[in-house]
Amino acid sequence: MKLAVIGAGVIGVTTAYELSCNGHEVTVFERTSTAAEGASFANMGLLAPAWMAASASAQWLQDRPAGLASWWRGLRRASTAVPSRTDPGNALLALADSGAQRLDELCSSLQLSVDSHQGMMVVWRETRDSKRAEDLHTRIRACGAECRLMPAEQARALESALSAETPLQGALVMADAWSVNCRQFTLLLRTAAQRRGCRFEFGRTVSSIQAGARHRVLCDGDVPFPEHFDGVVLCAGSGSDGLLASLGVRLPLAEWEGHSLSAAVREPLDAPVAVVHDLQHQVSIARMGQRIRVSGPAVRAWRTAGGNTPFKALYAVLDDWFPGAIRRGNGAGVQEWTARITSTIDGLPVIGQTARPGIWVNTGHGMHGWVTACSSARLLADMVAGQDSAFDPAPYSTSRFAGHAE
Repeated sequence: MKLAVIGAGVIGVTTAYELSCNGHEVTVFERTSTAAEGASFANMGLLAPAWMAASASAQWLQDRPAGLASWWRGLRRASTAVPSRTDPGNALLALADSGAQRLDELCSSLQLSVDSHQGMMVVWRETRDSKRAEDLHTRIRACGAECRLMPAEQARALESALSAETPLQGALVMADAWSVNCRQFTLLLRTAAQRRGCRFEFGRTVSSIQAGARHRVLCDGDVPFPEHFDGVVLCAGSGSDGLLASLGVRLPLAEWEGHSLSAAVREPLDAPVAVVHDLQHQVSIARMGQRIRVSGPAVRAWRTAGGNTPFKALYAVLDDWFPGAIRRGNGAGVQEWTARITSTIDGLPVIGQTARPGIWVNTGHGMHGWVTACSSARLLADMVAGQDSAFDPAPYSTSRFAGHAE
């Protein structure tokens, strides 16, 4: 078929690549001048499926008494959203495990050279956080992954650059976790997709979609793109909601903000070996080649309005654990990044066909988009082809949101 993919972040590019592998003629529309300029630009790039699933389960259990709808109070359409009563951990684990495997396959088969580092260490300062770490340890092992709890002395031996001035009660280490530069991977895969015949229309802001027997994509002030398409796949992140609304399709999507800062390593001996995650502040510090990236948790967009900046917290955590690790001052090139991140109410992406024939979605991944990108793209391609998937697609279906996907 002749298909249009809206969005050239990691979700859109992997989707376009997998569709092209199935023999479709794919055109990707992207409002910026190149791929991975939004939520895929400077995220943590952590690939730790069991950690992600265990953390999601723990968060779900914590928020369940108040109901997941409380997360979304004040957000558009929150009052009509139906909270999930199911722990999302298992569904996220299936998608993330498959995503990490497919990413490894693509890097190997296409010989993609990306900055990657092995290992993750979760650290905490106060004794009261030890119980939380023990619970995560149990959950991670239940997911089938190896991890170890270790005392502070052993943790400092593994990460010798950890500041001796900062209290350290203990650490949880996942040796099989790894981090990859998401933007670098996305740009390399875009080139591979182009070699397969995918066409990228950069600098094209899609304003609406005209659905019919064949579909039209309207760009830049409702100017119709000259070609028709048999199907359209929305991978536009925060832009998906408005495009779906123009088609009469409503899904409970909400926007959050992600933040990170990236800077060159000042002295390798003062920098982390791989990924260090601060359990209390939920801030991760990762080595990205000759750079360090510090990433915080997703926050509701309105909380950063009025001049409040999350970057102070990122600098504070970095200075706490790895003082002097990055270059600062004039000309140091510290990059502060903010992006809108779209998530669904139950924390799982929506993947599949909407009630409109030929209109497909692969969106709402939240902070998990990087680790689930390759598997969600393969799943969507299987759905378009009417093929069986490697795992059950039901948890990610648009139909799970009664009254929203119609």
